[in-house]
Amino acid sequence: MQDLATRVGLKKASLYTRFPNKESLVPEVLALTLEETVDGLPDPQDDWRLAWRTMVGRIEKTFEERQRCVGLHLAYGVTSATPDAQAAVSQFFVSLREQMAQILQAGDIPDPDAVAADTLAQLEGATLWITTSGDVAPLRRVAEKAREIATSSLLSSPPLNKQERKKR
Repeated sequence: MQDLATRVGLKKASLYTRFPNKESLVPEVLALTLEETVDGLPDPQDDWRLAWRTMVGRIEKTFEERQRCVGLHLAYGVTSATPDAQAAVSQFFVSLREQMAQILQAGDIPDPDAVAADTLAQLEGATLWITTSGDVAPLRRVAEKAREIATSSLLSSPPLNKQERKKR
């Protein structure tokens, strides 16, 4: 809560006066988190590799700085008793996966939805070690492996320029 209050420029107590309960904050927190992750990414149609590396880097940095993924933390904390919060968590992960898949699709990566889902799950899973032991090395390894998706595709196919993409 303190992290959120700091990010929006309020005192922690002010959040509680503006919202009836913690669950009512979930949609706003996740919208802000998603915005920070995807806003201003390089256009994948111009350079999907740069967009992918930037996206992975932002996720990695956020997890490392905050010592967790707020979305995953909330996913385990919301229940059917808080359906709006539960829906917001689901939508957050779907939106993030879709953004990642769109980048991969621009790079003609086979099965971009599955690759995006697997990559996101691996990044999220690496936060286990940060949370339990403060060890960021697994996160760094997973992020490096994710960035290699863009690098390894350099070996198998040359980049397409905008004109070539339009022909497809």
